[in-house]
Formats: sequence, C-alpha cells, structure tokens
Amino acid sequence: MTALAKRANMKKLAVWVGRFVLLAALIFLAFELRKHWSGISGWRPTGQDVALLFSLALIYALGLLLLAECWHWILKLFGTLHRKLAYASFLITQVAKYLPGNVAHLIGRGLYVRGNGLKDGHIVQATLLEMAIIPSGAIVAIMILGCAGQLGAVLPFIPIWLWWLGSFAILASSAIAVGLSDRLGLKLRPVLLDLSFSLGLSVLFMGLLGTVFAAIFLMLSPAPVAALAGSAILAWLVGYLTPGSPGGLGTREATLFALLSSLQMQDTALLAAALFRLVTVLGDLIAFLAGWLLFRNTDKGGT
Repeated sequence: MTALAKRANMKKLAVWVGRFVLLAALIFLAFELRKHWSGISGWRPTGQDVALLFSLALIYALGLLLLAECWHWILKLFGTLHRKLAYASFLITQVAKYLPGNVAHLIGRGLYVRGNGLKDGHIVQATLLEMAIIPSGAIVAIMILGCAGQLGAVLPFIPIWLWWLGSFAILASSAIAVGLSDRLGLKLRPVLLDLSFSLGLSVLFMGLLGTVFAAIFLMLSPAPVAALAGSAILAWLVGYLTPGSPGGLGTREATLFALLSSLQMQDTALLAAALFRLVTVLGDLIAFLAGWLLFRNTDKGGT
C-alpha cells in the first residue's frame, strides 16, 4: 500500500471516528434532555431576554471580524490581497461549516480568493495555517484562565501548577523554534511576528466567545464567570477538532454539559448550551449577510 493510500485510509478512519463521537454526543444529549425536560421546558423568555440574546448574536457576529482579520494577515504572507476581499471570503463562507464534513467553509474560502494573485499552493498553506492558528488561540485562552486559577470549578482534577508547567513548555518550545530558525538562516522572525498577531486576534475572539456564553448562562442563573467562559472555549475546541461534526454540532453542547455538571445546575447548563447554539448560528447568519452586502463586490488588489 502506498503512502498516499495510507493517508487516505487514515482520513477515512478519522471521519468515521468523528461521526461516532458525534452520534454518541447526540445520544447523550437526548438522554439528558429527556431527564431534565421539565426544568428546561418551564423557561419562558421575557422580551428583555430575547433582546439580550439578539444583542449577543450581534456581538458574536462583530467578533467574527477578528477572525476575518486573522485570515487577512495569514493571506498577507503569500501575496497582496484587498482586506475587504479577505473579509468577504471569510464571512460569506462561514455558514458553510454547518454542512456535513465541517470543511466546506475552508474549501469555500480558498475558492473565493483563488485567482487574485495567490497560487493554489499558497491558498492551501494559508488554509492549513488558519486551521492551526484559530484553535491555538483557544488553547492559549484556556491556558491563561487555567494559570489564573479560574478553571478549578469545571476542571478540578488539573492543579494550577500543571497549567503553569504546560504554559512554560509551550513558551520554551516556541522560543527554541525561533532560535533554531535564526541559526539555520531561515529568517522566519518576520513571518512569526505576523502569525503571532494573527494568534492574538484568535485569542481575543475566544475571549469574546466565552463572554457571550457567560452572559447567556448568567441570564438564567448566577455562576463563576471565568469558569463559564473557559468551558465555552474548551467546548468550542472539542467541537472544532471533532472530524465530521458540522460546526461542532452535538459535541460542543455535550462537552459544555459535561464541564458544567460540576456546578450542579444541569437544567441551566442544557438550556444555556442550546441558547448558545442559537446565538452563534444567528451570529453566523448576520456575518454572512454583512459580508454579502458590504464586501461581495470588492475589487482585486489593495490592502
């Protein structure tokens, strides 16, 4: 069997594993929903609640501009592309992540910017960088909260010293990689600075994502804000890394419920997870409309 055939089989295996995880998550959620239905079905949103949820969807849609800017900085490594075109390619294709496979938005972004001075190989590299940088932003945000001692309520089995040790290992390995690249004459420092800025944008987005979920949960019941935000970011990461899970559907909600079960507010956790999905889907649709109306007819070139 050739190496190419082996890689293809590994991809198929990963997709089937992801589908199994998705199915297990949906079954788990169905049982929990049945168990806690009386508490969830009794919630009656007020007009103020509806207004808050819509406002949070708008805030989430605005936050997606941080990731669009992150995408623009990644594309800048390979050529000159109008910022508005990069924004359009990100915002308009974002809703495609809900299609089966969870890759249509990535393919769509590449196709959207194709033929604008970027080689196909460069677009593939940019897509791979995006796939690495955005979840890396989630990891950094989680590590920051862990080192600050804010995740003990949902991850009590991880001591704070382990968060610090992990953060030190990440920073040390990054510094060693930069030093080695300089010694080898690769001159990667300018590129790494641009990528670091992109990473910073991703971290900011994750902070906003966590804040949106915390606001939803606090609308229903009081709880530790940082623990809520960290749980939302970690659940997003699990959903992102699950192959074949459209937009993290099912896996994100199951992870949120599992993390927040330690707070002994299962009814609230299930309802908050469902409302969080509603808010983010609405936010993605708002971002799609904004990208279509504001950036779709952008000319080529520029910055």
